[in-house]
Amino acid sequence: MTAIADRGHAANEGERRDPWRWFEAAVALLGALPTLAGAARGSGLSVDDWAFAAHSRYESFLHAYGTQTRSRPIEGLWNWAEFKLLGTHPVPHVLVLAAVNAAAAVLLFRLVDRWLPRRIAVLTTLVWLALPNRGSTHLWLTNSPHVFSVVLMLAALLVVSREPFTVRRFATAVGVLVLATFAYEGALCLGAVALVLIVWHQAAPGLRVRLSAIALAVLGAAGLWTLVTSPKLNASPTPFRNASHLIAGHFGEGVMPAAPLIVGAIALLVAAWSVATCVLPSFRPRLEERLVIVGLVALVLGALPFLAGGFPFATDGLFDRGHLFADLGTALFYAAALSMLWRLPWSRPATVVAAAAVIVLAIPGVSDVNNFARAQRDGTRFLSAIDELPPALRTKGPITFLPLPNRGGVSEFVADYDISAALALRYHTGWPYPRAQMELVETGFKKVEGPTYELVGRHLVRR
Repeated sequence: MTAIADRGHAANEGERRDPWRWFEAAVALLGALPTLAGAARGSGLSVDDWAFAAHSRYESFLHAYGTQTRSRPIEGLWNWAEFKLLGTHPVPHVLVLAAVNAAAAVLLFRLVDRWLPRRIAVLTTLVWLALPNRGSTHLWLTNSPHVFSVVLMLAALLVVSREPFTVRRFATAVGVLVLATFAYEGALCLGAVALVLIVWHQAAPGLRVRLSAIALAVLGAAGLWTLVTSPKLNASPTPFRNASHLIAGHFGEGVMPAAPLIVGAIALLVAAWSVATCVLPSFRPRLEERLVIVGLVALVLGALPFLAGGFPFATDGLFDRGHLFADLGTALFYAAALSMLWRLPWSRPATVVAAAAVIVLAIPGVSDVNNFARAQRDGTRFLSAIDELPPALRTKGPITFLPLPNRGGVSEFVADYDISAALALRYHTGWPYPRAQMELVETGFKKVEGPTYELVGRHLVRR
């Protein structure tokens, strides 16, 4: 860490006064671009958004968010306040999600630019923006507090990185990291380790052990509370069963659906070379090789809270949100690997290849926008078709529906409470919501109530 910081400070000290604000503005725009593109294609409320909107309109805060607030109090407060204040029109929610993504991108650049050479900082930021394996965090409104957790974590690390180091800034960083953990637990391990490393590098020798112990104790308590109060605790029979999906999400299909084996092979070679140069005494690793290792460690730390909880990582769709924090390490890994290109005799080809690689990484993200847009159109047709049903059935139930098409891991309605809440909002039923459910679950068919309907074209057909 010291070697990286020293080299980074040396490389950047003369550049801090450069007019790079234009780059930050571009980074903010690129961070918001996928969300805005989704809005242009007609994005709106989907899946859990309906439940949050109905809860905020028809129920008290504690009744609607009591369980969620115990585990993730900041997320619960955020969801309640956002839908209470902004209602169900999608545009304000889209702007909120776009804003937090833009803020996260700018803060990431400022943080890595503080510690690393400018070229690697720029590449890390651009790769993080381009990575297509977390499309739901750009296009699913429910993810606003999750991205805000990234914003809080990066802000905390920026605060404690300022010189001179002070205990007050350290305490502020610890408090902000606790808030980040209570918004989304992915901030816990990565934020805690990064904070300790910064403390160890910048604090006075007499304070390092004491402050590190305080940070780990406070953040550990926050993480333990989040774990033991989580409604998803013990939901997965094997906590680490989805680790292989994590690998595919960062070094395979998740980043390059058209050629996952090629990306995986290149990543494996880069990782093997970096580990060899850092371990074998006959090699002298350069900064890039060390950063490849740091990136891998950061990836694991960002994913660890979700791995331990059995989170079902996915290469696309709604569950790709689990890559949100791990992508910070993935971006550093790929940026360090691309930076090795500048060891070639000519810098221009290295620039062209690196730019092409970032563009290639970004292309699959277009599919995410299309999939969410198609799922939204399915949902619009579905709700319009329900208008044709008898009023008592659509407002009270019981009624059962076959699932809507799966669009790359995305569907407008997944759980029973999604449909019930959407019907409550559409027909102004209030609480209790209409008794509506899906016929299928992960394990197959389930016992259903009332008549069962399937969306065929623009009409519901009774089975």
